[in-house]
Amino acid sequence: MAALGEKPIRNMEDLILYYAPQRDDPEPMLVVDTNTNRWYDHATDESGDIIDLAALKMNPNVYKDPRDFILKYMNEFEVGKEMSAMARRAVDTEFISLNIKKLQLTDFLKAIGFEPLKKEGNLLTYPAPYDNDRKPTMLVDTSTNRWLDTKSGAYGSIYDLAYELTGSCNMSALGIYIAGQMQGFNKDSQSAKTPDSPKTERPEPTKPKRKMRF
Repeated sequence: MAALGEKPIRNMEDLILYYAPQRDDPEPMLVVDTNTNRWYDHATDESGDIIDLAALKMNPNVYKDPRDFILKYMNEFEVGKEMSAMARRAVDTEFISLNIKKLQLTDFLKAIGFEPLKKEGNLLTYPAPYDNDRKPTMLVDTSTNRWLDTKSGAYGSIYDLAYELTGSCNMSALGIYIAGQMQGFNKDSQSAKTPDSPKTERPEPTKPKRKMRF
């Protein structure tokens, strides 16, 4: 219910009263029993589990299976919670000073663990980091610092790429996500440039959590 944007109206021990997410009611009519993890709709006398509720809420022209609808909303909900937690953390000087608009897409992709597969002039071909199959459909133009997905038609700046990776539309949260990925990468780069530093292998970068794509 939280992932659908619904907030509890009233708590009655194991029962929580909500507005029905599938309708625009003037009064809260849907009750969730946290003991049985089931719901009851006072307006229609219907009841069921999470899959039944998803079937009522989802657009059947977009989703064929309620489980796909649940996964999509829950995954975006978890990403949102993670970004909110990041926004509440203490921010150091390096975090603040990063100019994201001038950040090279190639550096960002390297920071999240992706290297180009092919180079033709200014165009670099990458496996799409937001694609579960990692198909080589993403082109980066180093002269404009923009990208294009030849399969989906998605394109844009580093913020648009961060949106594809996280599903968040909040510019502040996207900026925090990008800076967080670059923070460790920049520290590794600076360590590698220090002449007296012992040469160590750079650990495999942690790949970001991605939204489920259907």
